[in-house]
This record gives sequence, C-alpha cells and structure tokens, in this order.
Amino acid sequence: MLSISDTLDSPFEIPLDIHEETIDNSITQKSESLNIQQQKGSHSDSDNENNQNENRQSNRFVQFLRLTSSNVENNQNEQRIQQMPSMNISSNRDLSNVLDGTQLLLTRLGIIRQQQVEHSEASNGNAPRQKGNVEYFILVYLNSTHPDDFIIKNLRGLVNFLKIFDDTDDCIAFINSISNEKIIFILSDVFSNSILSRIENLQQIFTIYILCENNQNKQNILNQKSKIKGFYIDINEIYKQMSIDINEITRDLIAYMNISSSSSTPDPMFIYSQLINEIVLDNDETEYAMKELVNFARQEYDGNQQELTIIDEFENDYDKNRAIWWFTRQCFLSKMLNKALRIPEADVLFKLRLFIQDLYHQIENESISNTSLTVYLGQTIHQNDLEDLQKSLTNHGLLVFSQFLCGSTDLSKAIQIAKNLPNLSDEYIPVVLHLNILSNMKCANTSSLRYNVDDNNDVLLNMGIIGRLTKIEKNHNNDNGIASIYLTLIQCENERSIQRMLEIKRNEIKGAAPFVSLIKLMMMMNQQARAEQLVQMIFDDETLKSDPNIQGSIAASCHILGAGCHARGDFKRAVELFHLSLDTFLRFVPADAVQLSPTYNNIGSMYFRQEEYIKALEYHQKALDVQLHSHNPNLSAIASYSNNIGVVYLKQGKYNDAAKSFDRALKILQQLNESNDPDIASTYDNLGDAYVLQDKYDDALTYYSKALEVQRLIEPRNPQALASFNNSIGNVYNKMHRYDDALVHFKRALEIQQEYLSSTHPSFASLYNNIGSMYYRQEQYADALPCYLKSLEIELMCLPENHPTIAVTHFNIATTYTGLGKFEEAIASTERSIEQLLKTLPSDHAEVIENRSYIETIRRKQMLKGLFDNNTTNF
Repeated sequence: MLSISDTLDSPFEIPLDIHEETIDNSITQKSESLNIQQQKGSHSDSDNENNQNENRQSNRFVQFLRLTSSNVENNQNEQRIQQMPSMNISSNRDLSNVLDGTQLLLTRLGIIRQQQVEHSEASNGNAPRQKGNVEYFILVYLNSTHPDDFIIKNLRGLVNFLKIFDDTDDCIAFINSISNEKIIFILSDVFSNSILSRIENLQQIFTIYILCENNQNKQNILNQKSKIKGFYIDINEIYKQMSIDINEITRDLIAYMNISSSSSTPDPMFIYSQLINEIVLDNDETEYAMKELVNFARQEYDGNQQELTIIDEFENDYDKNRAIWWFTRQCFLSKMLNKALRIPEADVLFKLRLFIQDLYHQIENESISNTSLTVYLGQTIHQNDLEDLQKSLTNHGLLVFSQFLCGSTDLSKAIQIAKNLPNLSDEYIPVVLHLNILSNMKCANTSSLRYNVDDNNDVLLNMGIIGRLTKIEKNHNNDNGIASIYLTLIQCENERSIQRMLEIKRNEIKGAAPFVSLIKLMMMMNQQARAEQLVQMIFDDETLKSDPNIQGSIAASCHILGAGCHARGDFKRAVELFHLSLDTFLRFVPADAVQLSPTYNNIGSMYFRQEEYIKALEYHQKALDVQLHSHNPNLSAIASYSNNIGVVYLKQGKYNDAAKSFDRALKILQQLNESNDPDIASTYDNLGDAYVLQDKYDDALTYYSKALEVQRLIEPRNPQALASFNNSIGNVYNKMHRYDDALVHFKRALEIQQEYLSSTHPSFASLYNNIGSMYYRQEQYADALPCYLKSLEIELMCLPENHPTIAVTHFNIATTYTGLGKFEEAIASTERSIEQLLKTLPSDHAEVIENRSYIETIRRKQMLKGLFDNNTTNF
C-alpha cells in the first residue's frame, strides 16, 4: 500500500466537489543530478600518439543507473543519466497486488471450483469487454455453413453473446481466450472428430450440442463424453432443448467465496466485492441513472430483438416497487446482474446501480420481520469442493455469496430442485444449502412479488450475505440421497479483521463522487482497461453531457486513469487520457480556470516522457500561467511547475533559462517550507545539474552540497536521495580532476546503496566502474582492476548478453591491464570488447575500428617495454 502524494492545487472553485481527485493525481517531474561519466582508457602521462588514440575513446562512458530506468544524454563527451520525472498519484499503485491469494469458487452445474483468476488480457477484468458479453454464458457455433438470420435471432434470445466460426483453429483460439465465462457449444458433426478431443476437458466448455445428419448409434459417445448434451439433426431441435436447459441452468449458478474468519488478512477479492457493493448502493443518484442503464443495455443487446423489446418495456413501465418482479423475470437485468456480481465486473454493476439499489431496498422493505427461519437452496457441487468445505469447518469457515439468492422455506422443494438439476458427470452431486437466518437479518418473501407465481423459490436474500459453516452431511447420512451444507448467516460488521481491512481500502479509494471511487477501486483491482472503457462510454453519451456532476467525475477519473498509465510506463495512452480529462473539463469551465493547472502540468509531463519537449514546455507554461493569473495563486504549484519548466529547458540545452526557473522555484519553496524540506533538496539538485551542463563546476558543487546537507536533516532517512546526491558530487569532483574527493563520494554512494539494493543490482556495476575509474586516473591500477572486474561480473548477470556496456567494461579492464604492464591480458580483454561490440555493431563501425587500433597500441607498448628499462611500464 503506497501513500498519497502531496496535492498541488487548492480545491476547485466550481460546484463539483471532486477537487482532490484531479489535484492528488498531478505529476511533477524532477531533474536529477548528473552522474559519473566513465572515460575509457585515458590517463595523464602518455605519449602523443597514445593520447590521440585514447582520446578517441574518451567519448564512450559507462552510465550510472541511479534509481530507476533512465534516459542517456551525451553532453560534452559525457553520459548523463536523468531520472524520469516523479509522479504524484493516489490510487494506482496497488495494481500488482490484486487477486493474490484469492480463490473464487463458482458454480458450473452447481458449485464448482474455478482456478484463481489469472492476469491474462484474454477474458479477465483488465481486458476491454467485448460488446454484448454481459452474461455468464457465451454461445459458440462451429459449422461449415452460416446459420440463417432467424436462427441467430432465436439463439441470441437465449444467450446474447454469440460467436460463429467455420474454422476449427479460430474457434479454439477464441475458446482459449475465455476465462471468466462458460461456453455453450453448438458443433457440427463434420468437425467433431477434429475438435472434441481438444476441448472436452477445458473448463470453459459448459455443455456441447452436436448437429448431425443422423443421430442413431450415438449413445456410446454420449456415455463417454460427459459434456455432450445430445445429437440433433436440426438446429431448431437444439434451440428447443437449449430453451429448456437454460431455465434449469440459471437456477444453479450461485457463486461464493470460501474465506477463513480466523485470518488476520481477509481475502482481497472479498474486500473488493464488498467495496463495489458499497459504491453501487451509495444513494447519490441523479435523473440520468436510468438513462445510463437503458442506454448501456441497448448497446449491449443491440440486434437482440427479444431483449430490446423488454428493455423498451422496462424504460416505459419500470417502478422501483416492482424491482423483485423484474429480477425474477429471466431477462437482461438478471442475466447481466448475476454475471457482474460473480466475476465481479465493477463497470457493469455501476451501470446497473439504480436497479440494484431499488432491488436491495425492496428486499429490506419487504423483509420477513422479527422471525428466525431457515431458507433452503437446491444446487449441485463437485465432490472435491465439498471436501474442501468439510476442511473449512475446523477453520471457522465463512462462505460469502456475492449474488442475490433465491431460496425456499420448503425443504422438499429445494430437494426436488437439486435432484432435477442436470448433471454433467458423476463427480457432481446434488446438495441443499440450509441457511439459518436470525431474526435481526432481512430477507423478502417473494410469493406475491415474483414474476412467475409457480416458482418453487419464495424467498430472496440480498447480495453479499455471509454464512458461517456449522455442519456438512454427506448424502449417505440422510434418506434423501442429497448432501447438506448448514450455515448460519452473520453480520459482516461483527468480523473485526474484515472491518479493519474495509476501512483501510475505503480510505484508499475515497472520492467525493461514487463514480470516482469506483474508478479508483477498478484500478486497485487491475481493471484499468475496463475502467477506461467505462469512462469513454459515459464521455460519449450525449444524454449525459448536460450534467456537470457526471462530467466532473469523468474528468477526475480520466486523471486517475492517466496516472495509472504513467505508472505502467504507457506515456502515449496517459497523455490521451489527460487530454480527455481536459476536454471534459472544458465542457463546463474556461481554459484559464485555475483547477486545470494540474491537468496542463500532467500533459506536459507525458510529452516530456516522450521527448516532445516543445509540447511539454507549452503545457507546463500553461499550468504556470493559469496559476500566475489566478486570484489566489498556489505557491507550491507554481514552484513545482517552475521546476518542471527548468527540466525541459535542460533537455533543450537552454541551461541558463533552466537555472533561472530553478532559482524561482527555490525562492518560493524557501518561503513556504522549513529548510529541511525534500523539495528544497531536489531544487538544489536541479540547480546543480544546470551549472554542471554549463561547466560551472564550483557553482554546481555548491548546490549539490546544499542538496546533500538538506537531505541529511530529513526524517525519515531517504537512502536513495543520499546516494544520488553523493554520486552527483563525485561526478563534479571528477570533472574538476579532484579524484580523491570524487572517490570519497562514490564510495559513500556505494555504501548507501548497499542499504536498499541487492548486491547484484545494475547500479552497483556502474558504481564499481566509477570507483575503478577514479583509481585508474590516479594510476592506482592495482586498486582499479578489482573494481572493473566486479563491475563486469554484475553486468554479465544483469544485462542482456549483447549489451554494449559490457564492451565498455572489457575495454576499461584492458586499459587497466595495460597500466599494470600485463599486455597479453590487455589484448585479451580488448578482443572480448570487440566481440561484444560485434553483437550489435557492423565490423566497420568506428568504435570497432578504434578498439582494433588499441590492440596495436598495446603491442607497441609491449615491444617498447622489452627494448627498454624493464621497470618502465607507463608510456
């Protein structure tokens, strides 16, 4: 869990109450100090010819990998590493932690285990949802001929999302892309031999209907292939059978999570599900909520005439007091809602929020009052899952049911339902859930409220109920041949560990508007793509453009999503989302509104990351101008934007302008903050950069030293910054040829980095190289050599095998061996350097030619040493 960065702006002055969402996610870029530039093979006392040779090598330096991935800039024969701009965000840092340790148990025909949700982009929450894929079932039709439109119309009335294939490989590729839904497969007998063996064991396949010319003598196959429902000579027969099966199947789609009440860290997916429910039930709706729901349903069921007719009816006749009636009707509402609750799909649930609120409240209002009762649910369950539940009894197991549950107060009816449910294999057994509902818990009697008065289920329980396992009976323990699972419903509020975690996560996603909280939660759940899809859909909805509250939420959400893309390094998409945020704001505020300054700033930062410095400067200047011309300028923001402008000037080579911008920022920060403020240290560091690039080393040393002095006073201690500033100081001393002083600071940087980096981190390779370089320049070759060798050892472990830096290190080792008079070793190292270069460069490249030339230089030195004084090793 990462902390929220400092805000850069004052609250919005427009009546949207979403101010902090935009401000908390503003991005500030910091220039980093210059880093050591390792010259290859240059030293002071060499002859003219050797000087000319080795001076050609001096343009090649080893980069110091400071803190994060960096860009390399060549300036005055030196490589400079500048850390990427830092970013202030509030809600996008938990992306990799979602779903860890989560195990979601879902039903197939009954309650069946689904493997932990993967982070693939095929069918999970992080991939954009395909239009129409809003139900738990997908219908796949594989046939060499395309079905006629009438059949397609009828089939979509049963399952909305229909995929038609005439190629086996394409069909299997699609099936393998599905992870959250179940597939009902209509298969032509022509393809059965080539595909059945490849798909029958896939968990995505729910059931298979085979279309054939002759269904005789097929019983043996039916006995062998449990997922095959039957063989049919006409597609209309399949349609009729599916119509019957779908009604039965939908009874058997209860999802639950098995969590332990004794755990100090509740299941993350359970926590996220609870938070989604809280957001969806937030009673903060406008007149546009119904429009959102209807527009969304029409878009998803486009071309499904049966459901579109019901959607029209819903729009015209819906009454919140008939929410239970609509839910118990098998139509678009219950189909979308059941899938969205079981996955969960936060974006779909938000679209359905008006109906969910009405349904939830009607259940509360129609509750069976002050009466304890038992509700029975007939299901089927996999034997392995039943065994797991048996084990959970000893761990105070809790079952969390994400959906609205329909049950019966009549045990015999639940038993009958369980017995009548279709069973795909002997591994599934019928089961009845016995839910003991205490008098203080609410459930509705639906006898007079349900759509089908003949339905055996007469009780409806609200979503998100929690039951504690009390007993499990296998089927041999009773007279019904039915297993029984006994649970007592509990109040979530009574579970301390759950409430603690909920409160932590509530604070992390807190937003002034429910929609903004939802986007933050979707980011936390690694559903960035779905969140973007939801925001874009609302942005494009013409009926919602006149509501400033909705538009304000969209603008804030785009800002959050842009921050998420920045965190992933997707700067191109980030700038698109920040522009979308800006476009949304401009629907209801002028371009010079002060609340737009963070958005202008972030757009500038994204252009900076893409090295589009002219555009970056334009938007950073806009951010600054908006603040300078406001009635109540935010000095902290002005300092930040001035710093950013200075960084862009550095990249453009306008070092004097950069220094002026940094100096303005420094003066403001010194007025606002204590002397030991991290922003002051960073600004001193930036000024040091500006002066180094102007070869004003005394001034650079002054500001780097001030940065280090301030950083030493800051608590808690920041070893990364301390290492960075020590390295910058070492770099300046190196430029001033004060190698002893440089060596002191490089060693300090090394010691500090050892506090927080592994010993094989690439940064150490560069630091050891730089320390070796300082020894080399003082002709302390025996001390330089082990540093270079250590650098090489780390590089060979961490870098790609063709990385050019490895060639540089080999060359540095060669020059050191030359200094030691070990000419054969020097030649061998130079040859290894050439071999490394040839992995990425042509043989006639200038650097390859230079290295070959250096071998001749070594041979001349070797010859001269043999001819003259044996004690003479340095030429």
